[in-house]
Amino acid sequence: MMQAQPEPFPKIDLIVPTGLFLITEDALGVASCVAELLQQKGSETFIISAQTLQQPDRLSELIAEPVMGILHLASLVPLSLPETLFDWKKYTQIHSKSLFYLVQKYRSATRILTASLLGGYFGRKGSCGPGLPTGGSGNGLLKTLRTERQEIAVKAVDFDLTLSPQTIAKYIYQELLLPGGRVEVGYPQGQRTIFQTAAAPLTATEQTTTPSRDWVVLVTGGARGITAEIVKDLARSGLTLAIVGRSPEPSPENPETADIRDGIELRKKLLQQRQKQGLSITPAQIERLLWAIRRDRAIRRNLKGFRQAGATVEYLQADVRDESEFGNIINGIYNRYGRLDAVLHGAGIIEDKLIADKTPASFDRVFDTKADSAFILSRYLRPESLKLLVFFTSVAGRYGNRGQSDYAAANEVVNRLAWYLHRIWENTKVVAINWGPWDTTGMASAQVKRQFRERGIIPIPLAAGCQFFREELRYGLSNEVEAIAGEGPWETYEVERAAIAMTTTPTKQEEISNLNNRYILLSGLPQLQPNSIVTLEHTFCATSDPYLLDHSLDGKPVLPAAGALEWIAEFVASAWPEWTVCHVQDLRVLQGLVLDSPKADKTVLFKAKASTHADAETLQVTAEILDANRQVLLYRASVILRPRLEAISGEDVLPLSSGIPLDKTLAYQDYLFHGSSYHLITSIERINEGGIDALVLPSNPSVWLNNKYLDPQASWLFDPGLVDTAPQLAIVWARVQWNTTALPSRFGKVARSEPIPLNKPLQIQLRVKPISQNPTLVYDATFLDDTGKIYLVLTDIESTCNTALNRLANK
Repeated sequence: MMQAQPEPFPKIDLIVPTGLFLITEDALGVASCVAELLQQKGSETFIISAQTLQQPDRLSELIAEPVMGILHLASLVPLSLPETLFDWKKYTQIHSKSLFYLVQKYRSATRILTASLLGGYFGRKGSCGPGLPTGGSGNGLLKTLRTERQEIAVKAVDFDLTLSPQTIAKYIYQELLLPGGRVEVGYPQGQRTIFQTAAAPLTATEQTTTPSRDWVVLVTGGARGITAEIVKDLARSGLTLAIVGRSPEPSPENPETADIRDGIELRKKLLQQRQKQGLSITPAQIERLLWAIRRDRAIRRNLKGFRQAGATVEYLQADVRDESEFGNIINGIYNRYGRLDAVLHGAGIIEDKLIADKTPASFDRVFDTKADSAFILSRYLRPESLKLLVFFTSVAGRYGNRGQSDYAAANEVVNRLAWYLHRIWENTKVVAINWGPWDTTGMASAQVKRQFRERGIIPIPLAAGCQFFREELRYGLSNEVEAIAGEGPWETYEVERAAIAMTTTPTKQEEISNLNNRYILLSGLPQLQPNSIVTLEHTFCATSDPYLLDHSLDGKPVLPAAGALEWIAEFVASAWPEWTVCHVQDLRVLQGLVLDSPKADKTVLFKAKASTHADAETLQVTAEILDANRQVLLYRASVILRPRLEAISGEDVLPLSSGIPLDKTLAYQDYLFHGSSYHLITSIERINEGGIDALVLPSNPSVWLNNKYLDPQASWLFDPGLVDTAPQLAIVWARVQWNTTALPSRFGKVARSEPIPLNKPLQIQLRVKPISQNPTLVYDATFLDDTGKIYLVLTDIESTCNTALNRLANK
């Protein structure tokens, strides 16, 4: 199910991309308000009238100049659901199809936003808002566009009428400029809200909907595919089935082909038949004949199976897009049976093409088959006696799918229509099941299944899909209208796609500059690769990374583990800006980053991928640093992100009750090899066999990076200099207790609970674990202030000890 989650607008500097913006006219006057905001920042705007949106030919005649952005606001109009298909189609043209035409025509646009008036929740949760369900189509279309063109930033934003046009315009303007984040954002009563995929387990208690023998059930698209598989279960109840299909009920097959199952043999037979008749035939014609034979076989087999299972079956031919044909069928069922208890709407077609290659006629066929037929049902069904209405929709609409812009847009319209009917049809259980791909024949082609598998989405086994449907009917709650069926990293996928800061060439340097103010170490923008891995390249050298010179082993600059920790944390935080990095775990120093000399450099590749087990509260990302040339893994860690920082709970660490102090100057001279930027230990108060108590200072970012132009307000996530004081003290402890030098090889966990104050001294309590035994030192370290407030906790830090490394100490 979809769960609404309030989320404030990210605190980032917004870059205004200047250029020409196309804005579609709306009924509230929002378009002119947004145009004014853009013009104030130096952009040009062109407002397209609603009348022009109704005429595709006129759209193609619009200005041909390069377009920076498209703001599709046509759905911002309060309307009642139309009474006729003619009016419905007028609004699907204005609200849905015109967006497709504009996106296809203006490929130069890198910022695209669509707005709707569905109550701020996209029709969910209480009032559906005064807008039409057609306004939801942009969500599916833009999510699909994002899978086809990753350089584009897209947004679908929903509002209610509690906001003024000026306020709506302000929010639209902000979302338009946000370089990333969730596509689907609502503003109910002005509260910025995102929508997360959340598990909704069924409780097998009281049955809510159970088909019985006296039911009359209308099924569209039910003679073949997944709908037919589900209908087999219903047929066992002995009910009456009215099956609607596009093709006529097939007559018995020609005996010459009836027993041939092999495709090659069947093609040969079809060719022989045509040759006997003196007819020429192309390979394409043969394939069409073969497809028709297989279609008819499936229809015969399924209708026979329904009847054998005990159902009374009638098969009715109709084009479900045609109001006269489909409407007459529905009225005829009421006339013959006096009732209609349930409807399963599975009708739909796919004609997969990228948006750039999709023809308007193909878009219309796919969209209308799903969306227009659903509207006709809403006009002709009699809700006072209808118990159940199930729309078969698709995760292609919910999350987008490459090549399925028309199908995705239509399915999102049906999802919004389901919520609308749920609200006004009090006696009817309405549910839209967003099916993932099935592991069987039907709507998902082999190519579509492959695309889903690449995203970690597992095709639904036949038995599991049928069981899901049975349980949804029996135990699904009436307010869970929008159900998602299938196993997949749904929330992770949304998070991954929301993570990347979209950029355009004219503003790239400005965005990098703003990024650097937020994430101190980063000098570039993370990029999303086709396999959903986020990457970033960086070349380490003394100029860009002067702190390396103060951490040299035998004259070779080395990135300390604490530095790798901060790099990984900032990289992941910049790629998923709507989440907060809370802790890093299992950071391993594998080969480490070593420069051959103080004047050398080395290019590395940062890589990150979100786990498939994300939920609304936690996202886990695996991050790596590799040598870009040799593809050798240098560091690896897992990063845990949550909506916000949380207090660190755990047992209080008591100060050492015994031990001797140690002069910190002596420690830096005789035990440590670190240069001045790492000299952050101010005093070592006690040291004994159990650990060390000391006072330390946070590091100053501008000093660490030797960059006097750095924003004074810029702050670390973990502070590499501060964190490194723990390994430094571990070296001191090992030299005093074991006369050996300990270098960190693994950080078990580093957690932060509060932003670290820049100039405030902190206490560090390092405690050696009993499992420690030379040559392996294991310890914990807690950083806190004089009031006891904890800022950082390091757990299970492992260091490898070697007496030969004593040579590294400063002399």
